[in-house]
Amino acid sequence: MSIETRLRQPLTLAALCSIALLVSLAALATAFILSLASAGRNFDRAGIAQAQLAAVSRIETLANTGDAAALRPHLHAYARLIRTETALLPTASAEHAAQVREAVDADHLAVLAGDPKRRGELADLVSRIVARERTEAARIGADMIRLRARTTILAVLLVLVAGGSALLGALGLIAANRQLANEVSEKTAELAMIDQSRRLFFAKASHEMRTPITVMRGEAEVALADFAAEPRALREALGHVVANAEFLEHRIAELLALARADDGQLQLARELIDLATLVEGAGDAARGYARSAEVALAVETMVPPLTVRGDARWLQQAVLAIVDNAVKFSPFGGTVTVRLTTNDDAARIDVVDQGSGVADEALPRIFDAYYQGDAGRSRGGTGLGLSLARWVVEQHDGSIHAANALANGLSVGCTVTIDLPLVPV
Repeated sequence: MSIETRLRQPLTLAALCSIALLVSLAALATAFILSLASAGRNFDRAGIAQAQLAAVSRIETLANTGDAAALRPHLHAYARLIRTETALLPTASAEHAAQVREAVDADHLAVLAGDPKRRGELADLVSRIVARERTEAARIGADMIRLRARTTILAVLLVLVAGGSALLGALGLIAANRQLANEVSEKTAELAMIDQSRRLFFAKASHEMRTPITVMRGEAEVALADFAAEPRALREALGHVVANAEFLEHRIAELLALARADDGQLQLARELIDLATLVEGAGDAARGYARSAEVALAVETMVPPLTVRGDARWLQQAVLAIVDNAVKFSPFGGTVTVRLTTNDDAARIDVVDQGSGVADEALPRIFDAYYQGDAGRSRGGTGLGLSLARWVVEQHDGSIHAANALANGLSVGCTVTIDLPLVPV
């Protein structure tokens, strides 16, 4: 799993907490502002209610004196207070309708205040207005108490949500940082292992290439030193030189192929390939190395024409890498068999050696780059040939596996099998 994938969960948690924090803050801030606005409106109404009570009391007092001139400004002030309170209320609300009725009573109050004969009706109306204003003031006071409690709750919730979201976000970031630190530690260890593998690889590659070079130089020096050497001896020496040169060429091709494959630069062709021709070509390329190792090489391709689609050069290189590996693990005088057959809708290439086989625990790993079992380390090599073969086969939508051949419970060789999809006829 990549670092990005592993870090995604804690970072996602931190992001969600941040979003939740912003949404909660926005919602609570909105509710808080609305509560403050409602509290301000109720505070204004409470002041207006007190002013209305005072205005009604003065109107009642002045009405008893019969001073119409002094009474008129107070009547206007009372009507103005009613209009001011009405403007604070929603038009469709019950409280707005009550204010409309208060305006009607105010008009009626002005009529009664100007008629001395209707003092009794004036007193009754004033009593009703006073009682109503006191009730209204008490209700507004109760609303303000509720608003104060709600505002306090909202403020507490605002603090709790902000603190909780900040805490969760901080925990998410801490988890992400811890995960990142673990990933960096793992990657550092992985890079150290890769560096160690590369150092080991270069040491093995140098050793494997130095061996055939030493053989080639030795054969050439012996042939040059013997001025009386017979042509047959010279041809044999040159044969060893050519075989080891071919071996070197195979190894260098494998190195270049894997380097290009790792960089994504290797482009495989998609052409029709005759597998019999390809397998025979791989056998011819490996024959000199097999002869030098005193191992016989048998190629069996007696099947109807089998056609696959892919890159002939790299497929042949993959088969050649497997054959070279089989030759390396075969005993002197042994035989490596390369067999082309069909299996349902697939072509099958079996490379069979007569070596000591592969340890059961090593079989699943022999196609990994740089991997070598105990037998492989004792015989040298880089552990790249089978890795190259697997990569090429998989690029051709095929599969590759290895199995030991058993006789009386003992391993008497190893078979590497390649299956490739055939092109429909």
